[in-house]
Amino acid sequence: MLPNIQRVKMPENIFPTKWQTVIFRNYGLVSLQNIATVLGCDTKVVEREALRLGLPKTECDGVWEKKGYITIIRNNWFLLPYSQLLKLLNITEEKLDYILLNDDFLGVKLGNFKPECDEVVYAPLTKEQEAKTKLIADMVYPYQVKKGENFAKPFDFFKTQFTKGEIKNAKGTRIVHGYLSPCGDAFAEDSEKYMPDGLLSEYARQGVNGVWLHGLLSVLSPYPFDEKASAGYKERRAEMKKLIARLKKYGLKLYLYLNEPRALPIEKFGKYTSLMGRKENGYAALCFEHKETREYLYNAVKDLLTDVTDLGGIMTITMSENFTHCHYVPNNNCPICKDKPPQNTTAAVNNVIQKAIKDSGSNAELIANLWGWSGFMGWTEDQTLDGVEKLDKEVSVLCVSEYDLPIEKGGVKSRIIDYSISNPGPSEITKKTLQKASKLGHRVYAKIQVNNSWECSAVPYLPVFDLIYEHLQNLTKIGVKDYMLTWTLGGYPSPMLGMVAEYVQDENNFSLDSWYEKTYGQYHKTVKKAVKYFCDAFKEYPFSIDALYFSPNTLGCANFWSLEAEEKTSFMVCYTFDDYETWTKPYPIEIYLSQYEELLKKWEMGYKILDENIEENDFELKQFAKVAYTHFKSNYLQTKFSYLKREKQQQVEELKQLLEKEKANTKQLLELVYQNAYIGFEASNHYFYTDRSLLEKLLVIKQLEEILSLMQ
Repeated sequence: MLPNIQRVKMPENIFPTKWQTVIFRNYGLVSLQNIATVLGCDTKVVEREALRLGLPKTECDGVWEKKGYITIIRNNWFLLPYSQLLKLLNITEEKLDYILLNDDFLGVKLGNFKPECDEVVYAPLTKEQEAKTKLIADMVYPYQVKKGENFAKPFDFFKTQFTKGEIKNAKGTRIVHGYLSPCGDAFAEDSEKYMPDGLLSEYARQGVNGVWLHGLLSVLSPYPFDEKASAGYKERRAEMKKLIARLKKYGLKLYLYLNEPRALPIEKFGKYTSLMGRKENGYAALCFEHKETREYLYNAVKDLLTDVTDLGGIMTITMSENFTHCHYVPNNNCPICKDKPPQNTTAAVNNVIQKAIKDSGSNAELIANLWGWSGFMGWTEDQTLDGVEKLDKEVSVLCVSEYDLPIEKGGVKSRIIDYSISNPGPSEITKKTLQKASKLGHRVYAKIQVNNSWECSAVPYLPVFDLIYEHLQNLTKIGVKDYMLTWTLGGYPSPMLGMVAEYVQDENNFSLDSWYEKTYGQYHKTVKKAVKYFCDAFKEYPFSIDALYFSPNTLGCANFWSLEAEEKTSFMVCYTFDDYETWTKPYPIEIYLSQYEELLKKWEMGYKILDENIEENDFELKQFAKVAYTHFKSNYLQTKFSYLKREKQQQVEELKQLLEKEKANTKQLLELVYQNAYIGFEASNHYFYTDRSLLEKLLVIKQLEEILSLMQ
């Protein structure tokens, strides 16, 4: 069921016609034929009009349609109706529905609705439109020429296979999400396309020994509730086996991340209607109090692991946004189990899976991620600890390290849920939970974010090594040696992953100074000094889940600004509009801005040290530090712009100054994008932006400057 269509105020079209917007955003990313089909014209017309917009002839090799389809969907969500979006991607409605549902909540990130869009059809330009198009081309073309043939081609990742380094994986488990791995139906495609040997050898070199991927039991084992869904499960298992064999060559294990048993559309229950539990939005859970539900989960897991014998482990999440069992979130309305404690169900799901693993003869480890066994899901501390007691002793226990950590920024007190590098854990509840689990005989894990987090996810890693080191030291004190190092973001094989591995091997003799020297050689003193400023800067980050999900930090300069009220609330890590109250809370606007001023000031000082002492522009840490700065600065500028524009008649001059700063900031990010293909990419969102997005932003700024000039 595709998201409902809603009429909302649409963004202003920066080009003379909407069909030009379609060409500008998709030419070179989508096949000429698909664009022509959408617009109802010939492919030669598309090529001619792209050239007229300042875009040199570009061949489409299909990589975007295969590996960047989320970027294409996001770029056209407010532009094309469903019918044309399907033609653009050359997919069925069922396929789009699957992507929106299973690619890490993409439908939620797109607002849970589809904006109502008129069909976009090609028509010849008028003389006036031709003149406006010429002005756009004059601005765009120089950047395209400057990009040249040697620019960093998107998706040009990990072409070189490296030799395994000196790090030995003798102690501890360190699991990451594959940097390029799909977040939907991963085993429906060749794993070499998203986990090439170059990446695997880099993981081994950085001491990673586990990789996790999303799994869906209905496509990996026979599924009695909808047999069509499990068509091809044997082929998927074969692909899983191939990946496991390839991983083994590099000392890596595969961990399957399961969120089960999934709810079903009510109309698909058929003869299983007696199993229906909690109901909402046309779906119903398979109530876990029923013997048949437990038998299904047991049989599906056992059958999978009997066949796929070398799986490293299964990671479960039993409280989450995905509709699974009746207690997956609070306010259970199931007539059978609504009054039962939620920890009974969550523990039972894990215990059934553990029994299936054991009975299959597999050596796979079951790791129960306790995300959501917590206050923000309505649990008490006693329920969390009781849930741990109910787990089979063979089940490993994983907690988000920084969950419920109290923080204070600018005098404002709040608490963390997760995804924070700027505030090292662990929290008190994490300490209590892991210590109790350890005392009961469970192996314990901490989930941390090492490379990046939703605090700034478009950069492969944030160079804040000292904060990670502090976090590791804190966790050592409570006996943690095993880690989930990333969510879907953060899987880049950076030196930070290597630092964790080296630390875990011998934390008593690990020296951060020695690590800097070994990792950065002649530049180690410069890097260490700069990183100190970056860490001090990052501590000023006005952290909140709302800021992480809805602020301009994610798309950065690729967020399009408007002088008019946009009348839409920002979408999770996808679009940021002008509702600054959404992302600044719980901070008053003045404090939010002042915290960013401090962050930017200190980050600038750190970058200056790098810039003055390291001449190489392709020095990775230097590039990524600059990318992070552009995102933080864009957040600050857009927040202030959104605030001041509500009295734009009185704030014309300051608004113009903000536009000028964002223009320079956008140009800086554009230069960096041309230099490094990894910038802007994240597995569950693909590319947050392209050079085309940033060029369009510059066109938006130019138009806003012209409007403000007329107001003076």
